[in-house]
Amino acid sequence: MSVPAAPRVAALVMAGGEARRMGGVDKPLLALGGGTCLGRILATLRPCCAALAISANGDPARYAAWGLPVLADRVAGVGPLAGVLRGLEWARDVGCDVLVTVPGDTPFIPPDMVARLLPAPAYAESAGQRHSLVASWPVGCHDMLAAQLAGLTPATRREATRVRTLADRLGARAAVFDLLPGGVDPFMNINTPAEHASAHALAARMDTPQ
Repeated sequence: MSVPAAPRVAALVMAGGEARRMGGVDKPLLALGGGTCLGRILATLRPCCAALAISANGDPARYAAWGLPVLADRVAGVGPLAGVLRGLEWARDVGCDVLVTVPGDTPFIPPDMVARLLPAPAYAESAGQRHSLVASWPVGCHDMLAAQLAGLTPATRREATRVRTLADRLGARAAVFDLLPGGVDPFMNINTPAEHASAHALAARMDTPQ
């Protein structure tokens, strides 16, 4: 009996948030430890993914240092699902079977995250909280998502533009992750200056040889 080939996985860092509570900065570019939030995320993803890209609107030059494709939304007004849709198109075009999405302000994702999100579809859960955008998506769900967004009406818009709605329609399973030492959520995100300061200090401690 032949063993199915392992899926080719592409990863997309979602960097399109408006970051209102952070003064509109690009949160993936925030300093963290000795680098940036984005650099830390990419270092974790790179060993286990066949392709990497960044989902962001505006001037792509601000991410030029990483030498990765920067994918702008092609559908306006639908939130992060626009980025997921564009990412699925890109993943298909580069010959991948699965797209993993990660918010650009979650610097402490665990090294085994991608492996545990397979097979797709799946989403991460920690401390009883669902993280719908930390997820794996079969590339074949592109047409379903495109139809979901194309068929919006005033009555359906709110529900149909939720990432969770797509995951539930696909029957995604939960991949449950433990907290990091010290009770840190591996999917903590940075929403405020105080959270940035805490994450910066935590990264410095984690990177200091014991």
